[in-house]
Amino acid sequence: MDIINNNFIQRSPKFRKMNHFLAFLIPFFINCQLYYSASAQKVNIGEKCPDVKLKLINYSSKEASLLTAFNDKPLIIDFWNTHCAPCIALIPQLDSLQKAYKNQFNVLLVTSEKEEAIKSFLKKNETLKSLKLPIVYAADTIRNMFPHFGEPHDVWIDKAGVVQAITNMYELLPENFEKFIHGNALNLREKKEMLDEETLIGKPLLIVDEEKNSGKNKLYYSWMGTYNPLVPSMTLSDFKIKGARKLICQNFSATVLYKIAYSMYKDNGPIEIIYACKDSLRLIDNNRTGDNRFCFEIYMRDSSETDDKIKTQMQKELDRFFNLKSIIKKENVSKPCYVLTRLKNNENFKNKDNARADRTDKDNNIILKNVPIQGFIASRIYAILSHDMINETGYRGGLDLVLPNTTDVSKIKQSLNQYGLDINLEVRSDNTVVLQDIQ
Repeated sequence: MDIINNNFIQRSPKFRKMNHFLAFLIPFFINCQLYYSASAQKVNIGEKCPDVKLKLINYSSKEASLLTAFNDKPLIIDFWNTHCAPCIALIPQLDSLQKAYKNQFNVLLVTSEKEEAIKSFLKKNETLKSLKLPIVYAADTIRNMFPHFGEPHDVWIDKAGVVQAITNMYELLPENFEKFIHGNALNLREKKEMLDEETLIGKPLLIVDEEKNSGKNKLYYSWMGTYNPLVPSMTLSDFKIKGARKLICQNFSATVLYKIAYSMYKDNGPIEIIYACKDSLRLIDNNRTGDNRFCFEIYMRDSSETDDKIKTQMQKELDRFFNLKSIIKKENVSKPCYVLTRLKNNENFKNKDNARADRTDKDNNIILKNVPIQGFIASRIYAILSHDMINETGYRGGLDLVLPNTTDVSKIKQSLNQYGLDINLEVRSDNTVVLQDIQ
């Protein structure tokens, strides 16, 4: 869940101030993959990392040992994948940061993907095609040493081969690197996404209903919680629940939660949030610490075919929790965006078998199976498009598509047409949500 600005490096006279920005993918979709094996030889903070064999590209040899080849200096292991926009944005920043510190530490990029897929991706990516950082591919062994859900996922190993920290990307700060390269203690928050179940005493009625009655008694509930480092930052929606709607938002700021409430299901144009309340600082989140980030869940028994009702209720719940009044206004400012529409007499894009949602890449194509249309829209076709997308199809279900993995919009348009969809670059008025104090 996480992109670092190009002004990444310097914060002092030696380094410019580093600015983080939230990837509004919206960060609804931070590419998360479950990297875990029951037989994994997990390495914890404070333990020495084994000198395992690696398969490499962008290196002088095709194989090398982890510590022997890369631990002559402090080492950063950065887990990434080609479907994760924040991961891709981070890589050149790591390269620049290493150069700024005059190569006083090593960077090793690690992915579970195959050699062919990585080489193909690098050839197509203008930013990364000249990349010199070594890349480990098909990295099951090292991946199992550091199991995780979301990426980027960064491991800090000192010159003695001991793991000093396991963090998210927001800890890649100049002051932390200063400590790291000089062998000082880091004491950083661990990115830890695995949690053993705990037995609860006095279980909430909601849980009792789920366990004893398969949730059949539920009519409505909403829940708000603080930042939870044990879950990835993402949005889950459009669960296949007969006669009901459910939405889960994990680790988002108030700004993003309001954007979801006002725009996720019915995209009428770009959404901007304006704070017109007195104490707006309480709504500004901190990416590093998780302060002012929240988890939100809402469920509603609703047999209607649209999500307007649950969306409206989410707006009310957010207003009630933050003690605000939110109002949407249509502004005169216009922005270019890609508009997805449907063609007549063709609905081949609709999923028909209710299969598990899946996205794969094969033969320079993106293959989608029952992928929720809102994820397809929010990710701008997995960061291919240069502008935001808007859904004007009236369809809210899953997509079955095979699209060319290209930035050529004309080819994407041609493929979409075969399924009964169309895409065009248009201009839409900016929608502004104003957050006001309650009078």
